[in-house]
Amino acid sequence: MKNNRLKNIITTVLLSIIILGCKKVTFPDGASKEIIGSWEYQWNSGGFSGGGGSNLYNDNYWVEFTDKGYFIVYNGSKKESKKRFKIEMKESIYDNELRSAIVYRNGYETYEINNDILTISDEHYDGYSYVFKKK
Repeated sequence: MKNNRLKNIITTVLLSIIILGCKKVTFPDGASKEIIGSWEYQWNSGGFSGGGGSNLYNDNYWVEFTDKGYFIVYNGSKKESKKRFKIEMKESIYDNELRSAIVYRNGYETYEINNDILTISDEHYDGYSYVFKKK
């Protein structure tokens, strides 16, 4: 009796973890879904001088956004980092308009996609914009 109860508790906990861990990202609109996939880093601009210079990514970097809500950064074939994200509409500091935003636990960045070009913008003054091309 005691073993069956313990098995039921363990099974319930494991199923809860599996179900919650497989949750897909929800999108505020159809265009926001285009971010899912792999993107090659191209260049950056902004910063204090406006001329770029961020060392967050280099020429060998690419990023992946998964439909399971993971943002993964690669340097060549080596995984550099992986963190959770969700997509929401946030007000931009640049024009006070609502934009699609990649929301992390410790902040957010807005983004836009034109053709196969993804531009991710820091949402703070003297921040950077990062440009990626669809892989």
